[in-house]
Amino acid sequence: MATARVRQDVLYTIDINTLGQSDSPGLVIQQTDTITFNNLAPFAVKIQFIAANGPVFNDIANIPAGSAQGSSQGPQKGAITVNYTITNLQNQSTHGPYGIQVTVGAPNNPAPLLIPISASNAPANQKTTSIPLSGWVEFNLDQGYNLSWNPSTAFPAPANPVGPGTAGPYQAKTGNQAKDATWTLASTLGVTGNGTVHIRS
Repeated sequence: MATARVRQDVLYTIDINTLGQSDSPGLVIQQTDTITFNNLAPFAVKIQFIAANGPVFNDIANIPAGSAQGSSQGPQKGAITVNYTITNLQNQSTHGPYGIQVTVGAPNNPAPLLIPISASNAPANQKTTSIPLSGWVEFNLDQGYNLSWNPSTAFPAPANPVGPGTAGPYQAKTGNQAKDATWTLASTLGVTGNGTVHIRS
C-alpha cells in the first residue's frame, strides 16, 4: 500500500535584484507557507503590500542593502491575491506592482485580487495590478458596467452588464500569459474607466 505524501510548509525567498525589482513577480503559495525578502540591491528598500480586502502581509519599512529581511511572515488570509511594491529608499523610485497568490485547496480554487471600483475608476494604487499566471481578478463595483478586456482573449468574456457588487472572479486564460491585459468599464451614464493587469510568473 502506498503511503500518502504530506506536503511540507515552504519558506519562499523573494530576491530583490540589483535594480530593485522582484525576481518573483508572480508567486503562488499555500496559506501555511511563509515568505521573506532578500535585498541584493546596493540600496535599502521598503516593501508595501496592497490588498483592498487585506491585510495579507505586513509592510516592511527597511531592508538594508545586501541584507535579508529579519524574519519571515505567513499570510493572514487565504484564497486571496495581494500586490506589493518595492521602493528604493535612496531615491524613492518604486518598482511593481508584483503579485502573491495565496491559494487554499486545489490549484483551481479561486484566490482573486480584488479591485474596488467607484465612478468607473480603481484607486490610484490599483490602477495597475499584478497576478500570477492563470491568476484571478475580481471587481467590487459601485454600479452596473459593461466590462471588456484588451486583448479580448486574456480573460473569459463577461456576461455584460456586470455589477453592482461583485463581478468575477475572472481567471487569466492559458496562452495569454506573461502579458499585460487592459480592462475597461463603461457605465450606462457614459462614464468610462480602465486599468492594467500584469500577468507574470
